Amino acid sequence: MADSQTPPDPSSPAKPADDAQHVGNGPIAAGKAATRRQLAAALTATDVTIRRLDLLLSTADGQERVLATVNYVASILHHLCASAPWIAFQSRLSVLARLKGKAAEPKASSVPSPSKWKALSSLASETRYTIRLFGLLPLWIWGSETLKSPPADPIIRTLTILQIISNVIYQLLENVGYLAAKGIVSKRWVEKYGTLTQWDIWSTRGWFGHIFLEFFVLWRQHILRKRRIAEKRAAAGNDEKAFKEEESAEIRAEIRSWRKTLVNNICWAPLCLHWCFEQGIGVPDNLVGVVSFMAGAWSLHDMWAATGKAVQA
Repeated sequence: MADSQTPPDPSSPAKPADDAQHVGNGPIAAGKAATRRQLAAALTATDVTIRRLDLLLSTADGQERVLATVNYVASILHHLCASAPWIAFQSRLSVLARLKGKAAEPKASSVPSPSKWKALSSLASETRYTIRLFGLLPLWIWGSETLKSPPADPIIRTLTILQIISNVIYQLLENVGYLAAKGIVSKRWVEKYGTLTQWDIWSTRGWFGHIFLEFFVLWRQHILRKRRIAEKRAAAGNDEKAFKEEESAEIRAEIRSWRKTLVNNICWAPLCLHWCFEQGIGVPDNLVGVVSFMAGAWSLHDMWAATGKAVQA
């Protein structure tokens, strides 16, 4: 037989402290506390993300990278939503939903319009054009610093000067053509020297000149890096371990930066060459956004990682 329990005495005084403690530890109170903790954690995570995004957008390079990402991703989504496989997939989902009675006949306005993504891509692209109107200023600084402190290697020095000239041609022609298209610069005067399309093509050729020369810069940097490592290894002699500990982190960072530039160049080269001709060279429009995004994805990753370190510091 189970032990008998003494029934509570109705005349005994109540225990308000124990009752209050019991109520405070109830499931409802515990649930509210857990909800508050989850909300606080979500707000903290959101606050960190917003701070990192604000830090990224506080620099010219960060603004360009974010706008470029919006530009290219929106272009990718535009072509995806307008593709035949996606339209067929949406149609099949609509048919299945109607057969199961879970949805009514879809309205035309409820179907996502690819034109919305195209409009967003165009807006981001035009914003980038507007910001690049000031692009001659950093080119001036680049040229001034190169003349004041030229690279030690004569080949890289010559290539750098040619790149600066090529970039100035690109930016100057783009600015004039863009302002003429907006009616700020006399379109009649601009068209004395060619149509706006031709101005745009020659501007792109200036950009392609920079990309073309960059391959030679990367080649020369690779040669000089190998030569420098060989000289330091020879100077270290038998102390190979000390040499690796001293140079490994620096060399890895240099090689990583070199590879990032190479990937960027490889992605941009075919696209830029395609835009250098009025009829193009056959690059499909639906691949332009994908390749363009790939060109800057590594840089975006590094910029975003840098904001995380800055926020934690």
